[in-house]
Amino acid sequence: MPVNLSFAVHWALVALTIAFLVRLDMGNKETLPSLKEKPSAIYTPDFYPGGTDLALPGGTMRYWLFGDPNGRKVVLIHGISTGAASYDSLARSLAKEGHRVLVFDLWGRGYSEAPPTVYNEMLYTSQVALLLQKVGWTRCDVVGVSLGGAIAASFTAHYPEIVEKLVFIAPAGLMTGKNDIPLSGRLMKLPLVAKMATHPMFRPLAVLGVNRFFKNSKMGDKTEAQAIKTSKIALHQFTHHPGFIRAFAGTVADYPLHDLTNRYKAVGQDPQRPVMLLWGDIDRTVPFENSELLLKLIPHAKLSIYKNGGHDILQSHWERTNREVHEFLSS
Repeated sequence: MPVNLSFAVHWALVALTIAFLVRLDMGNKETLPSLKEKPSAIYTPDFYPGGTDLALPGGTMRYWLFGDPNGRKVVLIHGISTGAASYDSLARSLAKEGHRVLVFDLWGRGYSEAPPTVYNEMLYTSQVALLLQKVGWTRCDVVGVSLGGAIAASFTAHYPEIVEKLVFIAPAGLMTGKNDIPLSGRLMKLPLVAKMATHPMFRPLAVLGVNRFFKNSKMGDKTEAQAIKTSKIALHQFTHHPGFIRAFAGTVADYPLHDLTNRYKAVGQDPQRPVMLLWGDIDRTVPFENSELLLKLIPHAKLSIYKNGGHDILQSHWERTNREVHEFLSS
């Protein structure tokens, strides 16, 4: 067997072997707690001002609302792994520029609990809808990165009357190429593998996976400190959030990361709604080539290309992303 066998194959072989050796508890119907049990020293419950716990039927989620109460409203939706902390720079910058900023942790991330449910399009779209209903917003701008971009597209397609302007940052949902979805992701769609991934014995392998993710990210020297901060937050979540693996594995298994074409097409049918797209041209997580299809689905979208940018342009190119998003939302 080649020594360079991918992490995904190793992970799958270990999982399938253990399946024959142990009996795992596959019937856990409990809502798993958040990071509140073991909070991060960096990503604390008061990471942003205006933090609130919102109790919903599926569990308790955490959101932060801050900035000018009379400013232009914008909700920021994060990606699959790091939680709301990924908007550290952008959220604070927008608030400083006079926006009213709403940022939150998706189910199973950060300080939001992990309900025992299917982590599909309906779950995440309804989470955004319930949150906006709670804070009383009937119109706002939406920004989404990676998985958050896919959620933003779905939310806009279902609630077009709410969304004024839309910003996609390397959004998921169009990963249809053979190499777009890693082998590990395709394996996670197998029910047995997905269920086994939630067992604590596989957490160390998940840590290896997130380490590889950050090694694949393109970071410049000037943003090394921010990169280290982000990776530490992600690793703490992998190792200490009781429900993270459930949410992560469930999302990979059940969320249509490759099949939201109709949602993006629906967004494109309203040329009156301004749309901006930010993408690094060497993104290896959500390939830049997907921007070509996205522009066909949303012809009026404005594309901003980040040369030598990876999937982490919110950190590696924070000054530019802050400026471009603010200027777009304020124009």
